[in-house]
Amino acid sequence: MFFKTNKLDFKDIELPANYDKLTHIQRKRVREQYTKNQNGRCCYCNNKLTEDPPDKILKLKIHLELFPVKFFDWPIHLHHNHNTGKTVGAVHSWCNSVLWEYENE
Repeated sequence: MFFKTNKLDFKDIELPANYDKLTHIQRKRVREQYTKNQNGRCCYCNNKLTEDPPDKILKLKIHLELFPVKFFDWPIHLHHNHNTGKTVGAVHSWCNSVLWEYENE
């Protein structure tokens, strides 16, 4: 049996991608591509994505009830523009919440 595949599934992805048109697997792939392109650093705070964001970001008050229940279960998120759907880069989950709550992104 042959499966129809999308070119975004198996090779480097042209960035930015349209977040709204990506499957979960493709979003993961785009996030991985941004992480690679960003040398493993958050595009918002510039700390390593394997480390916590800086204290100045962690100290910002986030209204957790505004976010989906499992929002913070994944440490690295794919930041995207909610108006255009275009991806921006890989960010810490906390940085993503700061972007949304404080910067309307």
